[in-house]
Amino acid sequence: MGKSLDWVREEATGRLIFRRRYPDDVRPFLAKPGCRELKVPLGSKTYITPEAFQRYEQAKRRFDREVREARAARKRHEKDQEGRLDSYTPDTIAHLVELFVHDWHVYEEASLRAKGEAWAELVKSGWDELLGEFREWRLAANIEAMEKRWGKDADALLSAEGLLVDPSDHEGRSRFLYALNDAAIEFHESSEARTAGMVVKVPPRPKRPMNPKGRARTVSALLDAYKAAKWDGWSVSSRKAISPVMRLLRETIGDRDAASIDRAAAREVFELVKSLPMSIGKRAEFKGLTVPEAIAEGRRLGSPTIGPNTVNKGYMVQMSAIFNWAADEEWATKNPFSGLSVDDPVEDRDRREPFTMPQLQKLFSAEPWTSRQADAAEKPGGYWVPLIALYSGMRLGEITGLRIMDVADLEGFPTFMLRPHEGRRLKNKESRRNVPLHSELVRLGFLSFLTHRRDIGRPEDLLFPDGKASSRGQSGAKLGERFSLLLKEREIVGTKLGMHSFRHNFEDALRLIGYFGRPEGQALAGRKIAGSEGNYGSGFTVSTLRGVLEKVRYPELDLTHLQP
Repeated sequence: MGKSLDWVREEATGRLIFRRRYPDDVRPFLAKPGCRELKVPLGSKTYITPEAFQRYEQAKRRFDREVREARAARKRHEKDQEGRLDSYTPDTIAHLVELFVHDWHVYEEASLRAKGEAWAELVKSGWDELLGEFREWRLAANIEAMEKRWGKDADALLSAEGLLVDPSDHEGRSRFLYALNDAAIEFHESSEARTAGMVVKVPPRPKRPMNPKGRARTVSALLDAYKAAKWDGWSVSSRKAISPVMRLLRETIGDRDAASIDRAAAREVFELVKSLPMSIGKRAEFKGLTVPEAIAEGRRLGSPTIGPNTVNKGYMVQMSAIFNWAADEEWATKNPFSGLSVDDPVEDRDRREPFTMPQLQKLFSAEPWTSRQADAAEKPGGYWVPLIALYSGMRLGEITGLRIMDVADLEGFPTFMLRPHEGRRLKNKESRRNVPLHSELVRLGFLSFLTHRRDIGRPEDLLFPDGKASSRGQSGAKLGERFSLLLKEREIVGTKLGMHSFRHNFEDALRLIGYFGRPEGQALAGRKIAGSEGNYGSGFTVSTLRGVLEKVRYPELDLTHLQP
């Protein structure tokens, strides 16, 4: 049972231990900087006892708390480095006080349920003394006493929200402490009612305000708020992709009121986007220039401009998403960028070709596929990832982001379980799915490889070590580059042939069996299921998906030389 729990490893002695690696980006900001992983003995061997499971749950909560605190510390560090300090605005103080009261309610409810009447009596007697002190401090404006009593709570609240305030702002600090002391006085009534046996509802956890009152609601402020709301959920590549979009908006309409951006203003921005020179962020000629200056210089030099696909997907889709959010959050009444795009003569399906069967045969008849073992131990991803892509339709990053623990028996069938984790985010919510292992991969010996990886690795280790993420956080990027070089060396050519071409082969195979676009086919491919069918239930069973997957065949492709 121990191995069925995430991050639990059974040592040679049989002892079970919780082991989970910290994300690389937060390790420098942990309480113990540089610590690689959290290790917690569960106090049992081979089997998970109730006590061991309790320790396991505690270890998971501890890990989440430490990562959350480290990320908050990283944010504060980044703000400090950039000289961007937060202020004790009225909205900020009000939000922190709401959070303070919420957490106090949660604590009292948990304590009452765990400790009962004896705890309630202690709280009652404590209030008899404390309430008088709190009121005296308020009347005397005794900030020193408030700092001593509420200072640690104030610092913890700021830290939890990733706020870095100017330490010399003594006036703002005093207002904050005074507000906490007032909240404590008011909380007395709720506490007294709760300890008397009355039902006291816990208020919902407050949401952090995206745009504090008093701050100008400019496009630049909107971008800051949008970034604050979305940043933690973006991958490294997504963050990098939106940076030039935000730069363009800041340098063109950044000082304008967000609500004033109408369709005419959006079209002006659209025209600028169409005029952007290619590689504006890389070419020396444009270094140090603003976006409008770079456009003018590009025209002077006769530089080629970005293509329709970059205009539409690289810029306009992003801008539309920003202003959709602005409308939802009441920064603007509508999205003025909606529907702005250029005609693209190249259809999506023509941007990349699938492999032909002769190309696949040529590919899999040479190194590293001359025999099943060839090079697989040294670079298993280079060997297995193309085969898995061909027989599952999974994306490169989905395959290379798999951990050893992400392959398990479900409903009696070996299955890839696509889940987000610290080292990999999924493309969209549809990407989170279960994909059965095709019987052809079983015949080619994948389960033997899986057993080998389980024997030498930890459950949280990547299934394919050579598929680790690049510096931009793109899972399998280097492996994909090596595969593209391999195609070039083998003189296998076509329109943008690459690792993603296997996905096109898979979807063509779905067309041949009549499942392309059908819910089962969409579920296998990790695409959105259209209509009401995609809104109900928990999805298809593994057995159902396997029934469809097993119909996917490539009869002209001979891989018998790879069978063990």
